[in-house]
Amino acid sequence: MKDIFQEACLVQMSTSCWQGSRILEPSVMEEVGDSDWLRGRKYLVNPETLHPIRAVISRARKDLEKKALPFPIHGLTLVPKEQIGVVEEILNLHRATFYEAVQEFEEGYEEAREMARSSLGKLFSEADYPGQIRTKFDFSWTYLTIQTPGRHSILTPEIYEREKAKFAAMMQETEELCIAALRAEFADNVAHIVNRLTSQENEKPKVFKRSMMEKMQAFLDSFEARNLFDDDELQRLVSEARRIVGGVSASTLREDPFLKHQIAAEMGKVKDTLNLALVDIPRRKIHLQESHSFAA
Repeated sequence: MKDIFQEACLVQMSTSCWQGSRILEPSVMEEVGDSDWLRGRKYLVNPETLHPIRAVISRARKDLEKKALPFPIHGLTLVPKEQIGVVEEILNLHRATFYEAVQEFEEGYEEAREMARSSLGKLFSEADYPGQIRTKFDFSWTYLTIQTPGRHSILTPEIYEREKAKFAAMMQETEELCIAALRAEFADNVAHIVNRLTSQENEKPKVFKRSMMEKMQAFLDSFEARNLFDDDELQRLVSEARRIVGGVSASTLREDPFLKHQIAAEMGKVKDTLNLALVDIPRRKIHLQESHSFAA
């Protein structure tokens, strides 16, 4: 069994954001109807004031996904060793932006609370509002590795064999998840390019943006480091895509109809081959998971 932790480590990303709302008391709901059948919440501040903070969390998660791979344990993400420095830089930038947004929210906290006092009327309660609001926000991460217990560990032989089997099964699932995730991501990029470069007869030409080619190039640039389980078939298709679109910009495609048609045809062949390859991988729903909590 391949020791993947010689080539990668795990990242546990943890974030928290004040929820800014609270469940209404049953006595309040009884004024509307049977409280056993009704549930309600009240906003403690205008929800839009928290959107910038939550948006940073969302962007950080997406950027981490582009550099990492899925892992079967909730809250853990597999990062190839060549990508650790890049991930560290990305997360540091997002953390700085996160706390800038928190600072801005904190500066307007008193005003937001007074607005709530006016809007909520008798439902307003000072007890709902933390005195130190900054403690309700967090953006952090930890690097980890795991391994099966050693034969001479404190475990009994029976437990050792059981845990060894569980570890092997987890590593097998990790391989399946990583291969499926890379193929699915590549397939999405290829399909998008083919779709935007192909038009039916009498159909208005489709608009394609620079980000389309940049996204594909970013995948091609990071593929070698992320192909931890040596997916040779995908490697061949990625190399073919690199030959076809490597160095080609969106502006070049807009200015050169012949090149646009040629690339659409060649990438269409890659897409067809990839669709056949996808049939043979486990049909799992891939999610890059993050530990994410909302502080009350």
